[in-house]
Amino acid sequence: MAMLDILEIQPNHQCSGKIIITPEPETVGIITHSLDELKEGAEHIFFTNRLDCSIASKIIANPSVGSVVVTQGDFSDHARKMLHESGIGLVIYNERKFDKASRCIINKDGLKELKEIVPVSAIFSVLNDRNLSTYRRFGINSLGYFRFKFCLFQLFSQDSDAYNNPKVIEEYLYEQLVKLGKQCWSSIRCVLSDLTSAELTEVGIKVPSEMNPDLGVRGPRIMGQWAPELAAIRRFQEEFDIKIKISAPFVSTIEEYGNFVDLVKAAGIARESVELGFTLEVPALAEELNELFQTHKVDFMAIGTSDLFSLFNGVCRNNQALSILPASNANIRLLRRVVMCAREYGVHTFVCGEVRRNEKIMTELLKAGVGELICSAQVKELSTIFNFSGIIDENKK
Repeated sequence: MAMLDILEIQPNHQCSGKIIITPEPETVGIITHSLDELKEGAEHIFFTNRLDCSIASKIIANPSVGSVVVTQGDFSDHARKMLHESGIGLVIYNERKFDKASRCIINKDGLKELKEIVPVSAIFSVLNDRNLSTYRRFGINSLGYFRFKFCLFQLFSQDSDAYNNPKVIEEYLYEQLVKLGKQCWSSIRCVLSDLTSAELTEVGIKVPSEMNPDLGVRGPRIMGQWAPELAAIRRFQEEFDIKIKISAPFVSTIEEYGNFVDLVKAAGIARESVELGFTLEVPALAEELNELFQTHKVDFMAIGTSDLFSLFNGVCRNNQALSILPASNANIRLLRRVVMCAREYGVHTFVCGEVRRNEKIMTELLKAGVGELICSAQVKELSTIFNFSGIIDENKK
């Protein structure tokens, strides 16, 4: 894959407090000022104006407390040793008061508040218990980008014959959705598949080869392959009361988007029961957004910068010898323009490409109107994404 220069800027967001004991692993928890108010199943950071052996004993007896913040710098050395031997973090902090409902992170750098001014949602293709636990630690309950494409990678690599069996595809995707439903997400945005001929070949599917698969027969150009995927969504809706959103990837024309909407209706999914949108990856569609938003109801627009920048800059994303500068003036202008256009028509936008971790770009786009931040289940990335929300909060002051 072509490298994205300045892919991730290390943010310089200062932590507060003086670290006495570094928690291992880091604590990401809800603030509490009373050990009687701990929420079952949640991780907590206990704020207290003093720390003695009696208080330390009570803290140790509550496994949900990951760190302690002493607000007046008063703690006994024996209490410190008790916490240290129990793996509980300790910070001295006597600055401003945190909101009681705040969520914070404590690591080797200190104490930092996690502000969700802009909604933060999850992005993944395959979820395991570890990733789910990480999202829940950060209070993330919305699944913002669930790609059917990678689910089908798994299916086809195990059973290449499934590619030509819509019933098998429908059943497999339905089973994946049911697993998500049992995890109690508040909403799930399903991204329909757009496998290229090269990707299909990798998992053992025999399809005609193409000179440039990334620009070939994929996504809406073989829209009939979305039928079993939509059937799986319809079945899921009948069983779970979870808000569903559906995104069409690699849409290049207004007509393709209209055909996608018609296909959703043909699948038996009521338009009012879902949010529909698309992933902007083809530069040509960026030039037709005004007309698209005027002629069709679009609930959201995702920006897939990997394909979008590849096509816009004339760089093959699969060529590791080539690179793209995401923060170039041309790329920033393109992104700002499409976000502002969507904002004008009340279309919700977010970035699903790699540059979602780039502070310079995301600061520009949040100012322009991006209304959601999506993030993978990595503590470092999650902490950075919450900092982006804080940037917007600071700009409002």
